[in-house]
Amino acid sequence: MKISFEFERQEIDTVKDFVAHKLNSNRRFVQSRLQQNVLGSTPIIDDDKLWLAILMCLLTTQQRSGPNSPINLFLERRPFQLTLNDCKEFNSLEKSAFDLLNNAKGIRRTNKIAKAISGNFRMLNEGEWDNLRDWRDKLILQRQTSPNLSHRELEEKASNYMEHFIEFGPKQSRNFWQSLGLTRYVFVLDSRILRWLRQYLKIQNGVLTGQGLGDVQYYQFISDLLLNLCIQANVLPCVLDAAIFDSFDEGKEWSSETIW
Repeated sequence: MKISFEFERQEIDTVKDFVAHKLNSNRRFVQSRLQQNVLGSTPIIDDDKLWLAILMCLLTTQQRSGPNSPINLFLERRPFQLTLNDCKEFNSLEKSAFDLLNNAKGIRRTNKIAKAISGNFRMLNEGEWDNLRDWRDKLILQRQTSPNLSHRELEEKASNYMEHFIEFGPKQSRNFWQSLGLTRYVFVLDSRILRWLRQYLKIQNGVLTGQGLGDVQYYQFISDLLLNLCIQANVLPCVLDAAIFDSFDEGKEWSSETIW
């Protein structure tokens, strides 16, 4: 069975105008995404940045990470206390991570996150560093060229690889590479994206469900739907989802160089 959707001209124009407004308003989050993932020079990504992106994904699962949130404040701490070098020195990484997260206040799921930090650190040191760096290098080569729809295939494969890591589902597997500036055509989907789509697009009741986003096939179905919309609106997926996420933080603005 094949399911097809046809977007009306009004819906396409809504997306196009919405993104243009965000860019023209100089919203920092949207401008940063455009620079980092599309227009700017190719990011330099070492092991420390890869590790920080893993931590960011674990911390932002099932909790908000907007400006001034406990998650963002924790990630911006200087000195940051969960660097690669720090993690190598802890007698028990799980316990140290748990204590740091609990002391930060306002962060949920600290027990699960601490276990995932320790487990993923162990996976990397047992051989996954080479695989992670290999996917990074492939994406960097692609990022050095102008956006092309054919790039989506490698972006999706790199995202699927990330699902090997503990506590990484479809969303965070794509959030990982996008946050590093290496993807343009994969979507980071959560309930906020679905809420925006329900409000502004004429999508039938029952098609959009937050519970389904943990399922890879459903996640891919919604991604395909949105990609079709982005192509017609001449908007890159990474910019559209930045604009949508930013719309839930209006009245606030990112003030630091670190924007997740």
